[in-house]
Amino acid sequence: MPGQWLKFTAFWSVFIGIVLFCVILGGYSSFWRSQSRIETSKSFLTDACQKRLDLLPGLIEMAENCDARTSIPKITQTAENATIILKQVIFQKKLLENTLIKEFEMSQARLTSQLKDLLTQTETCLDKNYSNRFAALKQRLNSAQDNLFVAEKTYNDEVNYFNTRATAFPTFLIAKLFGFNKIKYIKISKDLFLPARETFTSKTS
Repeated sequence: MPGQWLKFTAFWSVFIGIVLFCVILGGYSSFWRSQSRIETSKSFLTDACQKRLDLLPGLIEMAENCDARTSIPKITQTAENATIILKQVIFQKKLLENTLIKEFEMSQARLTSQLKDLLTQTETCLDKNYSNRFAALKQRLNSAQDNLFVAEKTYNDEVNYFNTRATAFPTFLIAKLFGFNKIKYIKISKDLFLPARETFTSKTS
């Protein structure tokens, strides 16, 4: 009888040990995959920012043919600053610091505002010979802006998922075990990137 009880205890001890191992390993893998998704979504976001920047020279070229050219030096300087900060975000492999995120948000918000103004000015004064070319460029800008909106939401969702799991019961136990509880990602301001229809459409139209 004692032998059977010993076997029973040993069996359940091994079984519980295996279950705990699987839970801990699964929890660790989940946090690791979450971090990987955050990096992927960050790349998606920075790529979308760069694609929007890549469309700016085409708009500037058209703006040079009308009265909107007075805005060109201003937006060119803003784009250069945004490019510098964007590269810092791209090459920052560790957690994005709050200061860097704020600089990123300010540079992108400024670029969005000036881009909208230049787009409106160019559209109202551009020669009809450029109409088809301008329409194609505007469509690409709209697509780039919509991609930015999706990228921002994806990034924030992934950051929120990780931060919530790192503080909620029972997953915070695994987070504490492996040091994930010391990691806190910072979300990007919710309204930094809006869809094209809200960004480039005049409120009076």
